[in-house]
Amino acid sequence: MNDLPFGNPLFGRSLMSPGSGDGPSLNPVFSPATAGGGAPTAPPSSAVGLLRLGFMPRPALQPSPGSPDDPMEAMEAEGSGLPPGGSLAVAGASPGGGAALAGFGGRERPEEDEFATVLSAVMRGEAGAAEAVREYAAVCRQRAAALKELASSQLQRAARHMALREQAEELEGEAATWQLLWFLHGRAGRDFPAGSGGAFVDGAGFSKTVRQRAADLLFADAALNRCARTVAWLEYVAGEALDGEHAAPLASSDGVWADTRRRLDAAAAARGFAGRDAVALVTELDPDAPSRQHKALHADDAKDEERLAARLFRLLRAGRVAEACQLCEAVGQPWRAASLGGGGVHGALPLGAAAEAADGLDPAGEQAQDLAAEVEGGGALLRALWRWSCLQLAERAGAAAEASGAGLHEAAVYAALGCHVARVLPVCTSWEDACWAYLRCWLDAAVDGALLEQQAAEGEGGPGDGLLAGDALASAAGGAGGAGAGVVQEGLAVARGSWPVSRVRDALPPTFEEALQAAISSRAAATGGGGGGAASRYRRVQAALVLGQVQDLVCRSLVGWITQQGTGDGAGADGAPACPPGLMRFAAHLALALWALDIAVTEGDGAAGTAYAQLHDTLQRVLQVYCFHLIDTGAHRLVPLYACHLRAGLRHTTYQIFFEQQLAQGTMEDCRAAYQAAAEWFGFWRGRGDVGDGEAALIAEKAAQHSRFEVGGGPLLRAQSARWLCFEAATAAAALRHANQLCREFALGGVGGVAAATALLSEVMPAALDAPLERFIAGLEGQGEATLAGEAAELRCWAVYFEYESEFGGWQQLYSAAVEELQAAEEAAAAGGGGAPQAAAAVRQQLRELAGQTLPLLQAMLDFLAQRSLDALVGAGAAAAAALPGEVAVVVGPDSGLEAAAESLQGAAFAAFGSPEEQQAEAEALQGALAAAAAGLPEGAQRQLAAAAGPAPDDMPGLVTVALECGTPEALEAAALLLSRALKGSLPAAGRGAAAPGPLLCAALREALAFMGHCGPEGSELAVVAASDDLSVLFSPAELAELLQFERAATVLQMRNREQQQQKGADGEEQQRGEEVDVERGRRQQQQQARAGGGDAQQGILAEDGPL
Repeated sequence: MNDLPFGNPLFGRSLMSPGSGDGPSLNPVFSPATAGGGAPTAPPSSAVGLLRLGFMPRPALQPSPGSPDDPMEAMEAEGSGLPPGGSLAVAGASPGGGAALAGFGGRERPEEDEFATVLSAVMRGEAGAAEAVREYAAVCRQRAAALKELASSQLQRAARHMALREQAEELEGEAATWQLLWFLHGRAGRDFPAGSGGAFVDGAGFSKTVRQRAADLLFADAALNRCARTVAWLEYVAGEALDGEHAAPLASSDGVWADTRRRLDAAAAARGFAGRDAVALVTELDPDAPSRQHKALHADDAKDEERLAARLFRLLRAGRVAEACQLCEAVGQPWRAASLGGGGVHGALPLGAAAEAADGLDPAGEQAQDLAAEVEGGGALLRALWRWSCLQLAERAGAAAEASGAGLHEAAVYAALGCHVARVLPVCTSWEDACWAYLRCWLDAAVDGALLEQQAAEGEGGPGDGLLAGDALASAAGGAGGAGAGVVQEGLAVARGSWPVSRVRDALPPTFEEALQAAISSRAAATGGGGGGAASRYRRVQAALVLGQVQDLVCRSLVGWITQQGTGDGAGADGAPACPPGLMRFAAHLALALWALDIAVTEGDGAAGTAYAQLHDTLQRVLQVYCFHLIDTGAHRLVPLYACHLRAGLRHTTYQIFFEQQLAQGTMEDCRAAYQAAAEWFGFWRGRGDVGDGEAALIAEKAAQHSRFEVGGGPLLRAQSARWLCFEAATAAAALRHANQLCREFALGGVGGVAAATALLSEVMPAALDAPLERFIAGLEGQGEATLAGEAAELRCWAVYFEYESEFGGWQQLYSAAVEELQAAEEAAAAGGGGAPQAAAAVRQQLRELAGQTLPLLQAMLDFLAQRSLDALVGAGAAAAAALPGEVAVVVGPDSGLEAAAESLQGAAFAAFGSPEEQQAEAEALQGALAAAAAGLPEGAQRQLAAAAGPAPDDMPGLVTVALECGTPEALEAAALLLSRALKGSLPAAGRGAAAPGPLLCAALREALAFMGHCGPEGSELAVVAASDDLSVLFSPAELAELLQFERAATVLQMRNREQQQQKGADGEEQQRGEEVDVERGRRQQQQQARAGGGDAQQGILAEDGPL
């Protein structure tokens, strides 16, 4: 037994079973489809798209998921072997269903929580594997009892009552299976199940009793030991059932035939005239009278006798011979107690608890008496004669039962003691009864025969013919003629050591395995099965465990039950596996127990090695299925307990699916709890199996990276996936790098990319970190590591960059709406509509106000460029490109700017081409652009490049893939340049590269300000900045032309604005002079009126003033 309970056997010889060595790796999850046996290539990754202004349509590019070999697939693929036909392959879909976020408390199947509690104790070293198996059985029994009690209160609801009963019976079958596992493998000592046979008798040296010799035989012989363990289990289960019954007790007078005696007394008093029934009654009351006289007891006494015999059989079936003898004495039949206890107080071969009780006998008392009697009469021979006597009693009782229809249980009791299986089977009512009948009779006969052979070999023969005279045997048999003669000869043969007799031996199979198969195929097992499909499944498991057929059990039976398909009962409408949750739980814990108890087959070469790999591969898949079940039913905190025992590939794949489901349906706190539980358990379990340091962080990083190769969910899903790296300090550096990587990609993703980046930096990361983003960045900068500080500075730049992008998007919506409203008002005014001029004036006022809001945004973006913040982003992109593999690949989709679907604008989905024809046309355009652009490259670089474009794989519908394979690092750089030129400059719908939109957005803002009437100098240096050596490389010729077009339009509009202002100024001066002349004329008129009173004076004034 290994010191590490419930470990994984595929990681070398330090664990409980040897590693698989160089054997084939079977059943990789998400196995890539290899063509011609070739090894799959690594997933392509490089640039992921082009950034577009929202009002300028551009092709959208998305990352290639690398079908068929995405990163999570590569983790699981531990070899190139294909799954064998009989193994279990999980295609990424969890069986069963249920609410993924159901509350953990009050779950429908609380036994799952209790099983997990037991497993947790084992993993912490608080319990052993064998103890855990017994705890599993106890959990099932308690739950079954609770369900039965609940079912008893649902009698008025037949369907509910039957369902609860079926669940209880299923749990009872599972409990019996766990008990069998413990009896077979839970105790490895030599004193189990037959004990030690008791202590040695003082003064007798090392002389052994027959029971001690029998215990030695069971220890030395594997087949006998396995059969004895199975019988001990069957008797234990029967004992539990017996203890759970509430049978009416037997009275102390139920065994003394009082009614028969009263009937005989009445007949004697009436001098023989007591009625016709008195003639059929026995005339004597000794125990042998019914069989000797072939007459019956009184009907009431016969019923009591049958009740007693049935009770005795149940006790014998439970291995409780001592209780059976005590019951016989209690009801007034000490003679029957003597006949039952002829092989010992606790039986001839006590097992389990009976063996422990027998070992506790006083060596100076019963043990000494047994040894003395055996030395005097020959221990094994006396034992054989007693068995032969029980056989005779069984035959007589059976014959009487066949004639009268009563007495079957009495015949079965003595037949079980006499190894006569044919007389036991008629009273067997279950599969377990039939198995016990065959295996107990086979075991007793085999042990007795071996003891006689051992005694003969040691020269310890018994009295032989002198033990009993032949005429005495003949008399006991009823005469020397006819059938009696055969009995005499048989008895003499037994007295000479020939046991078991031929009729017993011929009725029993020759081997233990055949005995079990005979029991399984017997009529009693078939007619007494009951329990439905669940009970049948557990019987098959029990039979396989007894026979040691673990390979067949796991790779055929369990897999078949878990993955059964069809439209039968329990099958889902979508063809999902119709597997009961209880069976999934049992199968998972059985897998753990098979590892922990060293039951799985050992590794070998050739076919044995393949079988070993297939077995353990299938056990891993069974455990993974249960993990999926826990995920689906909301038992999220139980998942890491079982994931610890999965090998790395399956563990990572399981958590990838788990995390994806949490992203789709869970809250941030749900995700945090799931990650923290994984980190806690993986940290505790590190160093065992292949769980290493930082296992949870590794899984989180791979899950976050995997999201970059998923099309579903759009860029927003990639932003949400970054949360897995933000839940603990150990992943802070990885979170920083991943956030920068996502920001580089989102910068190429248009409006949807900006929305995703905004969500990442302002919502996802602060909520997952439970702190502001700036505090996170400052903390990493303060660690004193130059590389980390540079990456932190880059993330800060991205935060500012996307803040401006987001503000520009909001401004753009306001500006576009106002422009459209102005155009509508001007068109209405031109058409002579009433009120249109006033509406146009109001819109112009709105634009003037918007211009005031636009100036701060433009100035902030200009400051961003002036502070060389763009250099950090450009340098980071170049450093990332240096680590790319020898392939540059992008996935292209359509873009309709602000007219795109709402999901695309919000980052929740990627835009796709509407038809295969559009895909093909775009692919051909890209192919032609690549060819044209490649012509301008050096000849050496052209030879190292291979370009291809076409519709994306089926898992990326509506998209186009472009890939360039590069043979050298120089060719890689040329490929990036070539792809950028093709996508930016050689297509009608030109795209943009990373960081280029900064100057372009500023130019767009300048043009808009000029349109709104502003003619200030803000941003006039933009063209000079864009033409610098640092930034000019970021622009394609088309982008530079577009930038110049923006600047030209802004300059023209500003010139027009200034001309309008100058014209308004000249008109204003002329108007002011006219107003001054009018004022002067009025003043003179006032003076003239003041001088009224004389014509000459008036004429003098007029002459003085002159004409105006």
